[in-house]
Amino acid sequence: MKPGERFLVAEDVVTRGGRVQETIDIIRGLGGVVVAAGAIVDRSAGNLPDFGCPFVSLVQMAPETFPADALPPDLVAIPAVKPGSK
Repeated sequence: MKPGERFLVAEDVVTRGGRVQETIDIIRGLGGVVVAAGAIVDRSAGNLPDFGCPFVSLVQMAPETFPADALPPDLVAIPAVKPGSK
């Protein structure tokens, strides 16, 4: 990487923006310039951090969440799974 080299950070799905922020921090730490960040799906419900650059997504979602002790009856019988990376 050359100092001042420009980057676009792209992600498939963003929930809290942690990986995007981590990537931006690495690029900036090496002297790169992040001109924008984007995702296919933004499921943050508007709760992303300020990345210090424009952020765009194709789809915005606000998924409904529940505390573990207050699940609706129709969800109680469904086993919980954590999708994604292991």
